Amino acid sequence: MTCNPELVTGYVDGALDEAARAAVEAHLVLCPACRDQAESERALRQRLRALAGAEPRPALAASVRRRLKQRPLSVSRIFLATAAGLALLFLWGRGSAPFVALELAWDHGHCFSKRVLPARIWSDDPDRVAEWFARQGTQIPAVPAAAGGLELVGARYCPLVDRRVGHLYYAGRGRHLSIYAVPGSVRFARDFLETPGGRVVRLLRVEGRTVGLVGERPEDVAAFERALTSTYARLE
Repeated sequence: MTCNPELVTGYVDGALDEAARAAVEAHLVLCPACRDQAESERALRQRLRALAGAEPRPALAASVRRRLKQRPLSVSRIFLATAAGLALLFLWGRGSAPFVALELAWDHGHCFSKRVLPARIWSDDPDRVAEWFARQGTQIPAVPAAAGGLELVGARYCPLVDRRVGHLYYAGRGRHLSIYAVPGSVRFARDFLETPGGRVVRLLRVEGRTVGLVGERPEDVAAFERALTSTYARLE
């Protein structure tokens, strides 16, 4: 493996699977910089655990209630209450299908707008790409090497507002398509389709995982949906 600060942090946090953990441990033996990072993060966590918890004084709750009754609501308190409500609304809405679709559509346009794709692995072999993700603790569903005249060219992780997704790049004849392995919960009762910003987004579940398809043309997205579902059916 190459230097990957996020993977080292996951190793220190104990968040990696066995294969990824073994890869990081082998890398740490050879890489002083990553080894220093791991030791520094371990030391920081130990210092945080050693901090004594702050205990409020027994009369604090009664004092706060008494002051609230005595004072009218100020503009700042109204603002804070409104901000808290908006934050809760965001936390609830971020797992909704329309929100995720907008995130994926934006990221697709962002990556393919660059002169050179920001891939971390360049390959047209789905198995090799799947192995690359697996080494970093992400299992992706079986994906096609090509569909609808578009071919796999590479992959990377992309950060969204609320999660980090596995992003596979497909290209051909001036057209582009993205397959996203979306972690975490996404609320949609059935397969979800939207076209935000002129891009077609399809959310569906494959092998028990949420997969996002993003392209500029409905027929390209439909071709990859058929390829994904037919591959999954053969595996069953």
